[in-house]
Amino acid sequence: MTDQPISVAIPDGYNAIPLGDVVAHADLVHAIGDGTRPDSVSFLSAITTLLESLVANGTRYCGIGAHLLPDGEPLYSCLTVTVGDTVGGQRNPRLVLSDLVQSRSVDGTLGLSALVETDTHPVLFTEKVGSVIPSQPAGSRAPAVYQLQAVVPSEDGRSLVAIEFSTPDVERGIACRKMISDMARSVTFRPQVGSSLNL
Repeated sequence: MTDQPISVAIPDGYNAIPLGDVVAHADLVHAIGDGTRPDSVSFLSAITTLLESLVANGTRYCGIGAHLLPDGEPLYSCLTVTVGDTVGGQRNPRLVLSDLVQSRSVDGTLGLSALVETDTHPVLFTEKVGSVIPSQPAGSRAPAVYQLQAVVPSEDGRSLVAIEFSTPDVERGIACRKMISDMARSVTFRPQVGSSLNL
């Protein structure tokens, strides 16, 4: 996890999920989970654990969105923005992305990938169909999820921003490629300052 300040343009259509004090937003969580459920306490606990895990891994934004596609039907998705440090200190950002491709290739998590030089910085795009639930009981299948990730390195190669888009609508998820590409191009790494009112 890093304290590196960044800016990124979040597309219209997303509603942020609070990543801070979940208890302070219990009304929102109960609305999502329908507080009339008998297991609402365990639901709140599960959501709290999930959000704490996201924050611990450097997630700065998590949102749920609905976008109307040209076919007239909405596409529902989840969007996260995570910031992290790279290994090895200051390096060429293209080498950082190249190393990421190699490590993902070795562990089998690469998916369909492309290193792209945008007008602002290099970006690693990775696209795959996976599962949001890693293990299932024998005989059952986890639902498929379309996942698109854009990884943007800082100019000095010390930090990475990972933008992750996921939707259960595997067939239509590719319609959001341009949206994620535009987000990646909008990433700005701001210099760290001693004191600032900008959060």
